[in-house]
Amino acid sequence: MTYSMKDSNALRPDAQAFDEVRLVTKPRYKISGLSGDEWRISVEVQFYRKGKLQHTTSYSKMEYACGFLYAAYEEAISEGKAYFAGDGIHCDQEGCSKPCTVTYVRKKHFCQEGHEHLPSELQMLRHFCEEHRVRGDCGLDDADANYVMVQ
Repeated sequence: MTYSMKDSNALRPDAQAFDEVRLVTKPRYKISGLSGDEWRISVEVQFYRKGKLQHTTSYSKMEYACGFLYAAYEEAISEGKAYFAGDGIHCDQEGCSKPCTVTYVRKKHFCQEGHEHLPSELQMLRHFCEEHRVRGDCGLDDADANYVMVQ
């Protein structure tokens, strides 16, 4: 099946800006003729989406990195580094970066409260790997009964 300009990747109901955050210590050797040489450690906060590094920021101590983690998260989002929809290449399941093997067209759109909304002119697509292709029957928006397989 070919996709047209009327196709778009649908947001999942529980879409996250990033699916992994790492706090990584980064040692470096400081050389100074005035204050002396020594090892210093900084902490890099790393935000990932589908296994790809999206944003980093650094702090001088782990304590600061932990304390300012939400500020770093908001900074990444405000800089446009967050992405909530699928990319059509990787599985749309949160935390999974496997290649997608199945594509579904969503039949109906439901909000978080479970209300059905008017259909869009766009075909809203979702993509999943073999492991996550079965969506279950608990939710309304992201359920097997709300999808038609196109690939």
